[in-house]
Amino acid sequence: MKLSQLNPGERAMIAEVGQINLPKTVKRKLLSMGITPNTRFTMLRRAPMGSGLELDIRGSKLCMRRDLADIIEVVKAND
Repeated sequence: MKLSQLNPGERAMIAEVGQINLPKTVKRKLLSMGITPNTRFTMLRRAPMGSGLELDIRGSKLCMRRDLADIIEVVKAND
């Protein structure tokens, strides 16, 4: 499932980041933000108009646009 499909409060793990044809700068940006495969996180909340979301990842709060969240594959955590 896509990261953008999670609901607030749900926990998940990043499975795959991006499509093959993503620019290297975008992939590098995701890696620098801690968005790497097998990283666990919690979806905290969505922006009022749904244009962005906030994650708790590696002890930091991270906000990202929905279009970026649409290219990140995640697996829901069972806990």
